[in-house]
Amino acid sequence: MGSRIPAFLLKDESFERLPDVSGKNRFSSLDRTITKAAKSIKTLYLQAESAGRSNFICDLNPVTKVISFVYTVVIISLANSLLSQMLLACSIFVLFLLSGIRMFQVYQRILLIAFLFGFLVSAPAALNVITPGEMAIHIATLQKPHDFWIYHVPAEIGITIEGCRIVIRLFLRVFNSVSLSLLLVYSSSFPRLLKAFGVFHVPDTLLMVVWLAYKFIFILCRTIEETFLAVKSRFISNVKNKVLRKIVAGRMFFIFGKAHLSYEQTYSAMISRGYEGRIILVAENKINATDFLILICVAIAGFAFLFI
Repeated sequence: MGSRIPAFLLKDESFERLPDVSGKNRFSSLDRTITKAAKSIKTLYLQAESAGRSNFICDLNPVTKVISFVYTVVIISLANSLLSQMLLACSIFVLFLLSGIRMFQVYQRILLIAFLFGFLVSAPAALNVITPGEMAIHIATLQKPHDFWIYHVPAEIGITIEGCRIVIRLFLRVFNSVSLSLLLVYSSSFPRLLKAFGVFHVPDTLLMVVWLAYKFIFILCRTIEETFLAVKSRFISNVKNKVLRKIVAGRMFFIFGKAHLSYEQTYSAMISRGYEGRIILVAENKINATDFLILICVAIAGFAFLFI
């Protein structure tokens, strides 16, 4: 009687292994990267989806939030006074307090993004090479001034007061814009925000594409994490980099195929439930007198910040 053991179980595919001298798996760096990325995305998803707290900020109509958000972002971009930017930052901080969001974790992300895109990018503007003005901190002295194309490099190089103001203003603009965006995301669920953007006559088809992409990102991230853990569980010691690259490349192709299959199944499910190419999103309740009053207050406050 012939053997009934499947052929793939009889196939010998032994991997070359390295002596385990450190006790650490070769997957450690890849493991940390995937774990941190998955944790960040899950945190964002859970905080956005659990935005059902009962307080003043979360109970506002999403249409009111979206209109106020767009208007305030414009005010942040136009306000040139440092005092107005600081007052805007304080106002957004108070809104965070009213919303009941975990501020420590959120403000860590805000400060990181503002530091990278608001401070580091604009830091050279503090030098008198770019922004002339009254010298605040002396850095270096050259033998003579130099001219490069349209740029003039003075003999004394340092940080000017005017340059510091520009850097601080750009930092505060990025800081306020990011904090306001996260406040909007964390205080409203994503579907309600998408429906609210219909007030600007955004096509429903585009909103549905964004919604499906939003959902699929988290499904794909979960698939990647589960696939990596399944591969990792098959190894008990270190493997060579050549073998590791081969495994990762194979998993990438598998994930791509699974993603394509998920898209096809989702579309088939939509067709089976009556999808005919036309999408109608159920709108939120119309804004009431309270929402109108809030919009008026936001408009007045915006003008006040603009002219401070």
